[in-house]
Amino acid sequence: MAGLAGAALADLDGSAVVAVHAKVTANIAVTPQAPVVDVGSVQIGDLWGRIGFLVHANTQAVKMWVTATDLWKGDIPHSNPLGVPPIPLYTGAGAKIEPSGASPLGGGSNVADLPSMHNSSIAGFPAYQSTQITFESMDNGTFSHPVLVTVLWKLENNEQPMGDYGGRVMLSAMVMP
Repeated sequence: MAGLAGAALADLDGSAVVAVHAKVTANIAVTPQAPVVDVGSVQIGDLWGRIGFLVHANTQAVKMWVTATDLWKGDIPHSNPLGVPPIPLYTGAGAKIEPSGASPLGGGSNVADLPSMHNSSIAGFPAYQSTQITFESMDNGTFSHPVLVTVLWKLENNEQPMGDYGGRVMLSAMVMP
């Protein structure tokens, strides 16, 4: 028989095995524990912002950094017709990143340095983006922890107009192999 590709077998049944492979890719999710955080009231002095996030990743190590803004009257950046200055973020304190159940890789500090000048933005707000810190989870192979971020605003102007002021704090995270 011409054109026959293979020999025909007279078996009554047959089977074949194929190895199947799948690859699970790295993924991460960062969510706020609350959409709005009230950092309190002040006449003059310090406003400590303690903001909770949840970080879930399928890797044991995660790199994190914080971006934060000054606090603007009326929660409106740069649109103050009366020239009201913002309550400044005190960059000298850095941004403390505290994941429960994880620590900085190599035993380093969990306080990320903040620049003295704006180097980023969040939703139209000029912002300060910190250095990055890599954290390693105490879990085996995954990272699933609440993370507390602490930043400081310092009101030193005793003539700051009263009212509601608003800004933004963002935690960013990236999976590490």
